[in-house]
Amino acid sequence: MKASFLTAVALLGLVTFGDLLVAQQGRQSESTPAPKTTASQARAQANLTAAFQSEFKTRIDDYMKIRKEAAKGAPSFNETSDPAKIKVAEQALAVRMQTLRATAQPGDIFTPTILNTFKQLLAPELKGEDGKDTKDILKDDAPKAVPLKVNAKYPEKAPLPTVPSNLLLSLPSLPKELEYRIVGKNLILRDTGTDLIVDFISNAIK
Repeated sequence: MKASFLTAVALLGLVTFGDLLVAQQGRQSESTPAPKTTASQARAQANLTAAFQSEFKTRIDDYMKIRKEAAKGAPSFNETSDPAKIKVAEQALAVRMQTLRATAQPGDIFTPTILNTFKQLLAPELKGEDGKDTKDILKDDAPKAVPLKVNAKYPEKAPLPTVPSNLLLSLPSLPKELEYRIVGKNLILRDTGTDLIVDFISNAIK
């Protein structure tokens, strides 16, 4: 079983869209004077941030409910330490998930609003010399090709590329059953127990 790189268990716990956006803006302000923000603009930004948080959390929660339902009809991972039996359990859960999410489409998790916000969160980490180093890491670890298809298996023999820590810290945390992976310029949301691609963002890396 491929190990999850991202093991955070609290969904949008200590790190929220608001915290991340404030941190990003703080870094940008070191080189560019921040424009004055009116009270109404601050309230509008707070409302947008709350909307991002709520929408992302709701969609992740909905996915986890389906996953919990799928697990009822699949062998438990906790019943054995035998790798072969664990593999069978993974495959059974994956088939159940594919059945329950048979109509899943790109954007079910990464809606246009969430997609654009994720790109905003990643963008500052990809600029300048540090950004160049980050891109080099992504390029070095990228597998040759991974078909982007929601509810499809991540290729079994394809490597799971390392996600630089600065990019991980720029994104909302996930339950332990999910993780982010970056393949080329694309951000993938992967289910660690089924190896399924839950959703993806094309050209997340500029």
